[in-house]
Amino acid sequence: MDDVAEREEGKDAQLLDAFRQLLGPDDLLVGDVDRRFFSTDLSWRPGETAMCVIRPRSLEQLSACVARAAEAGCPIVPRGGGMSYTGGYVPARDRSILVDMRGMDAIVEINADDMYVLVQAGCTWKKLHEALSPLGLSTPYWGPLSGAYATVGGALSQNSLFHGSGVGGTAAESVLGLKVVLADGSVVTTGSWAHRHSNPFWRHFGPDITGIFTADNGAMGVKAVAALRLVPAPRHTGFLSYRFGTLDAMLSAQVRIARLGIASECYGFDPYYNAGFEKQGITFEEGLSLVGKIARKGGLKGLKQAARVALGGKRILRDVPYSLHMTLDGLTEGVAAEHTDLAAEICAEEGGTEMANTIPTVFRNAPFGSVRTVLLGSEGEIWIPVHGYFPLSRAVDAARATEAFLAERAPLMEQWGIKTSYLTCFSGPEFVIEPSFYWHDELGPFRLSLIEPEFADKWKDIPPNEARRAVALQLRDELRDLFDRLGGLHLQIAKYYPYEPMMEDPGLARLAGRIKAAIDPDNLMNPGCLGL
Repeated sequence: MDDVAEREEGKDAQLLDAFRQLLGPDDLLVGDVDRRFFSTDLSWRPGETAMCVIRPRSLEQLSACVARAAEAGCPIVPRGGGMSYTGGYVPARDRSILVDMRGMDAIVEINADDMYVLVQAGCTWKKLHEALSPLGLSTPYWGPLSGAYATVGGALSQNSLFHGSGVGGTAAESVLGLKVVLADGSVVTTGSWAHRHSNPFWRHFGPDITGIFTADNGAMGVKAVAALRLVPAPRHTGFLSYRFGTLDAMLSAQVRIARLGIASECYGFDPYYNAGFEKQGITFEEGLSLVGKIARKGGLKGLKQAARVALGGKRILRDVPYSLHMTLDGLTEGVAAEHTDLAAEICAEEGGTEMANTIPTVFRNAPFGSVRTVLLGSEGEIWIPVHGYFPLSRAVDAARATEAFLAERAPLMEQWGIKTSYLTCFSGPEFVIEPSFYWHDELGPFRLSLIEPEFADKWKDIPPNEARRAVALQLRDELRDLFDRLGGLHLQIAKYYPYEPMMEDPGLARLAGRIKAAIDPDNLMNPGCLGL
């Protein structure tokens, strides 16, 4: 070993000793299995294995650990619940310190007077939702389908969407302020939270500094605590599901509903997605299990709703070409009913046929269930999505282009045993299409850790298939590039979606680089994210 290597090894040993003193031995992981596990996301993208994993339990511990890592010249990579599929927390450089934020999961303050909540970034959306619901409160966006695992900080970094996004937008749009640990360990507070005599009630205390730290995938700093806007939780909800014979008809209805801003969630499934849910998604038994809960919440109307769920049964999506599912909320029964009627009229005008509304009812009443049906195909296939984020005027063209792409490559996918599906949704007045690829391949320890033991045992011996994987990932890249050419943007840009290459104005790229250099001059904060 040469002198330089010996010095580096000595510095690393000193850093690990410092972490042990700051955190205690249980919150420092140095074993090979742990380091590989926490350095792996769902993307199949190659990367480095973290030198160690730290789990701070307080802002003070986090700040001190980041400062020590910076002194040692080690990159810092924040990780939330692990749901990234774009290489978000996969280390790009050796000697990286991976920060498992799940140790900071406290709900610090719920302020119903000024309508904000303070929550540590490692808190899951499920935990936050369950704390707010009894108080009749919610955040505008209140979590992804994987919210039992996904953390607040992870969603703000990736700017995710689903629950509440139809009217509340993406995760970042719910943020009022942040406490962020910068690459040197210093802490910055944003929004009115930074005012010496105020509290976190408003995002705009001068320029919007908060926005620098959202949708960054941790490139600008480690989000430690978030102030999120609160809104009254809906007291009444309508549920609708419609069958459509063509993609254009479903999208026409979906776009019209998006422009009205009346649906908290509105998502469409293609034929393969429908068939997948038919196999593993919503069952008759799951529908029955919710009957009592729905009935208790809705009186006589709830009884009628519960009956529709139960009678929908398991075969609701059999042989359905395209299906559209909606939840329509209101503070009063009249508002919810009016919104539901408006959406139903639009669907009927676009040629839709009403069907049992089991899926949106179950998703709303059990919003954070098992992630198996989200992360894997019905027979244990690997699932990996790609998405495009478009203005509503480009929704139909983007979906048609997606179908043409998949049809053209159907022989190749059949040859390699690769299947596809896609869903469509909107976030406020923006349209999202998310195709997914499925193929049989080794699940690996991380995916197996996220599913029920009986399914993990059933599928743990699926062998690796690197050749098939390469074809699937290449198809995914081609579809990503197609969306870029169509003017699509992306959430969770991280290390997969292009950022600077898509900029028309080189001045924006220079500005982003200067901001990064100003707060992270040594490029230690999740290097490689955003291409910075």
